[in-house]
Amino acid sequence: MPLPSLDVLDDNDNERHPQELDPTSDEEAARIEASLNNPRGPLARTRAFSKHLSTLDDTTIATKMVDIIDYMASLQMDTATFLHYLSWNLDIPGHMTREQSVIRYARTALMHCEQLPGILKHWHKPPRLHEQGISTRGARDTMDRWALDNVTARLNREMRIFSPHLESPPEHMSEENLLGTSLKDDIVKMKALMPTYWELMHALACTPIQLKRNTYKDHEPRIFIIGAMLQYSRSQKRCLYQKVLSIYLKACGLAAKANDTTHLFGFTMSQKWVYIGIEQLAEDNRRQMLEDIVRYIIFGGHDNLNLAFKVYEMRANHKSHFDSGTAATIYIIRDPNATPPDRLTYMQKRAIGCRNPITALDIFKHEAAAASRLRENAVFFIKRVLLMHPSFATWEYRDHPLFLRPPSVQQLPTGREHATVQFMLDTVHMEEASQDGNRKVLQEWLHQLQLDGEAARQSKRLLVWIGDQLTVIRIRCLKKDRSFDMNFVQRFEQIFEIFGWFHAQIAEESSIHKQYLGTSDSFGLKHAFENMKRKGLNSTSVQGNFHYSFRDALKHIAEARFRDLWAVVGNTADLAELQTQTPQALDAIAQKIFEDYASTAALEVLRARPRAQQDDLLDTSVQFCRDLLNYLDLDDAMKTGDVGRMELLLPRLLFRFHGGGSHNYAHEMLELMQGLWRKWPDDLKSFVIRYCWLANTTGHKNGFLAFDMVQEHNIRDIKVIFAVHGPYATWEYIKKISAAIPTLRKVKDHIEKDFNHFRRGKSHTSPDHEDDVVNLQGKYHDGKAHIYKPGRHLTSDEKVKDFFALGCNPDTLQAMIKRWAEGRVTEKSTDENFESVETILQRLEELRVEKESCSGLPADELMDVELST
Repeated sequence: MPLPSLDVLDDNDNERHPQELDPTSDEEAARIEASLNNPRGPLARTRAFSKHLSTLDDTTIATKMVDIIDYMASLQMDTATFLHYLSWNLDIPGHMTREQSVIRYARTALMHCEQLPGILKHWHKPPRLHEQGISTRGARDTMDRWALDNVTARLNREMRIFSPHLESPPEHMSEENLLGTSLKDDIVKMKALMPTYWELMHALACTPIQLKRNTYKDHEPRIFIIGAMLQYSRSQKRCLYQKVLSIYLKACGLAAKANDTTHLFGFTMSQKWVYIGIEQLAEDNRRQMLEDIVRYIIFGGHDNLNLAFKVYEMRANHKSHFDSGTAATIYIIRDPNATPPDRLTYMQKRAIGCRNPITALDIFKHEAAAASRLRENAVFFIKRVLLMHPSFATWEYRDHPLFLRPPSVQQLPTGREHATVQFMLDTVHMEEASQDGNRKVLQEWLHQLQLDGEAARQSKRLLVWIGDQLTVIRIRCLKKDRSFDMNFVQRFEQIFEIFGWFHAQIAEESSIHKQYLGTSDSFGLKHAFENMKRKGLNSTSVQGNFHYSFRDALKHIAEARFRDLWAVVGNTADLAELQTQTPQALDAIAQKIFEDYASTAALEVLRARPRAQQDDLLDTSVQFCRDLLNYLDLDDAMKTGDVGRMELLLPRLLFRFHGGGSHNYAHEMLELMQGLWRKWPDDLKSFVIRYCWLANTTGHKNGFLAFDMVQEHNIRDIKVIFAVHGPYATWEYIKKISAAIPTLRKVKDHIEKDFNHFRRGKSHTSPDHEDDVVNLQGKYHDGKAHIYKPGRHLTSDEKVKDFFALGCNPDTLQAMIKRWAEGRVTEKSTDENFESVETILQRLEELRVEKESCSGLPADELMDVELST
């Protein structure tokens, strides 16, 4: 196996092994090859002699060997001395003599003959002479030592050749450097440049039997990492993978003591380097963020952060405690087609729109215009429930046009180039639970973004800021209280606050939970939770995994209910029998399910009957199915990135929040609709919908999520994933490293994908919910929840209010809109006075002195006049 060229090595390489041999030149190799292939060359003669000797018996051959040995003895030479001088140990002066030619001819025949491997094998381990009691040792010790020296020299050379591929100065630390590694590519390079090492380590890593029967284990990553550790042992500059693994393990929560152990083995860098490296990553991210702020459009958001600090030695002023802070994230829009919203244009359009609030009639018109598109998605979900049934897994018409997803209203693009770019600001020990706290927090964010001071005065940018409803209302109240301050910076007019859709969805879930919880004996949520054995869902919560558990439960309840409706309307006890129906017939059944069992029109028909003929249970079931479709439509629109459909659902969300008593979010829906329909200029409207509602951190299809959920993920990373532990876990240190968290997350994902992409994913496998759905469907079928039974009445405690009907009552809706409009800010100062208070007082003093000298009035009277003015 030829060695790579020496050209990659330095002339003054101090790692060169004493036994290391320079490789044969290309010209010398070509000359030897031509000599060996010559018909009259040494190999040809050796083959001829071998062919002749093979016809003789061993006794005759032994006689010839004795004659040769005796002749050499007569010349005072034996086999050892003959081989010694044959092996390049003669120094004959002058030009090539006949003796030199003959010796080289014979030596070439020996060095390249086919018998040489067998000769060396028998020298190393001679054949055992059976039944003679003789054990020949041969040249084993000498050859082992010689082989070891040569393998060592060869490995040393390979280590030197491959070393540039692992070089990365310890002080050089960047996100690009950490994410630029590719284990697969580096393994290929190591195989090519370190063939002896690879073959040797592969033989040591597994036995021949294991190699034959092994179908899963991959030894290549282990062999590569061992090589990287050996390279790091030779030079601390060859630490590329040690740096990546150090950051990765720190991101996974490796303790300092454990890091010291892995550093001892050469697997990671030192703990001190890890601390310095993370701080350097944070500083690099801050610098990159400030550069992007100048070049691109940005927006941001923040939320509160609660941390428990534990002390290890208690003192009067040093105790374990629970504390609050605030974390913020900045999002960079690198889309070249993005148009930044202009603050001055917005203020002009706002002044007009504030005097023209929306009305209930406007909302009803938008609801009527959106109804047909929302119906298509509702019917599609009903069809999808049928396709999700196990018996339809191989149905031949699954891809029929009638069963395809309706086109999106306004679909956000996907792909790596559209992935959300985010930077985390330095986490601060400031509460945002009050109006004054939000003022301080906003000023801190503007300072970190370098958008305060003179930069703020010169900027025309409108900074969109996202938060939950409490954050938004506090910022809005802060701006209201300061609406007549001296300039737009003091009035915070450069901040444009909007709510995040994740918390709006949680508010919708709380409303559904409040409306349909019911009792264990009814067919409400509590009945479903107990039958599906779902714990912890009887009360709402914004913490933990309530949102995910409740959302999954609603999906399974909807699947069970609409399966039962397919059985009822399709007149079958087994949904598998519907496979014989044509796609057109099944489409007609789905349309009938929506019209008669999941729409407001169906409720109006049921409630128009005389009281004695009404079926309260069916009424509740139809109402629940209608509301489930609206919830699932919003959830699907957010997941798939259809922001146009989210806008169409605004009136229905308003009706639910208003009818269910969720006044804060009802007002937020009004604010949003007022902005979209009356108050915002076109550039701001398109900007908010296109860029500020949904994020996609991966760029993958169906990978969208609300920006306030992204902020919640970042807070989770600060508190849990990349949490700081120990006595040095302080707000100061958290602030110092929080900017590095996005890079830590990328490194963690990169290593897990690069090393383990065939072994384990990022998310847990969802357990099969088929048994839960079948069980719940059976309960609905046995209780005839979707079959009309006249006179089936519920008690007042069991009856469910129709939040949607209450919310779209024109009188109460218009009254609520009126109260909302009266509480809004319609007048604002337009002053742009950036003089400081000290400057104004100085000018006032100068004016007072001037007037005193002119009028002759007492100074205190003049001051009273000025102050009253």
